[in-house]
Amino acid sequence: MRGGAGALAYLYRQLGIASRAEAKGVSGCLTLLQCWIYDHFPTLRPSRLEPRELERGQAGAFRWRGTAPRSSKRRDAQMLAYYRQAIDSLTPQSVSWTPYGRSPHLTVRRTLYQGLLRFAEIAEYYDPTRCLRQLGYVQGVPYPPERPLVVRRPASTLGYSLSYHSVYDSYWNNLGAHSVHLDVFSTPIRRRPWEFAENYMSWYIRHSHPHILSDSRPVDDISDADTLSREMWVEISPVMDAAQGSREEWMASANEYYDLCHGVGNMWPEFRRKSDFLPPPQ
Repeated sequence: MRGGAGALAYLYRQLGIASRAEAKGVSGCLTLLQCWIYDHFPTLRPSRLEPRELERGQAGAFRWRGTAPRSSKRRDAQMLAYYRQAIDSLTPQSVSWTPYGRSPHLTVRRTLYQGLLRFAEIAEYYDPTRCLRQLGYVQGVPYPPERPLVVRRPASTLGYSLSYHSVYDSYWNNLGAHSVHLDVFSTPIRRRPWEFAENYMSWYIRHSHPHILSDSRPVDDISDADTLSREMWVEISPVMDAAQGSREEWMASANEYYDLCHGVGNMWPEFRRKSDFLPPPQ
């Protein structure tokens, strides 16, 4: 577990460095990041990438072995423009919120840990109150972030540093006292996997950067099959998330899920006509 936490701390730090204006690349365990993206964002998966069944003992990354489109400078520029626009077009419904099950914290209790993750001298703060929907709970306004003791984030990647008070180092070994109690902080999701509290979105927009692009830009040369595949996954994702719920949850929202399935069915003939491959199963 400490090895996994260390890899995550290092990745968090490298993503912070990569966000600087003069950054030209990113380091860290990018396979972990890539698989996390494919698991949670069906519309961002390469359309020819087919997940495989895992054999006993295989890492989760093996699910995403496949054939990506051949790279070229021109296509790379087009795909970059496409994905920027695709990210700006994301909606709560187009995210697979719980790909690892409705209650992953019941299997891995340390998922609820709130405190520092460490790798050597690197320390990054981990707070599950910022991703409650991934735990099957309604997202509310999270706790205020813990402020670093020392922080330096220049435009250059050189000199980027932050450190926390040493008191946080003891949190990892005292899990009971430093875990989020979900039933106190939030309530379980009952209907839609993207549920959030009434005041959450206004807080999110005020504290975040909702869009990458400053305007809407046309994207060329993206095949109809690619586009339609992603559109289908926007429709399918809520159904796949709902399938992980209880029978009572299914019955309570039966009409809604019927409409979703009906919409997917209407898109299927056009998809088969334009493509010689099937969209990857969840």
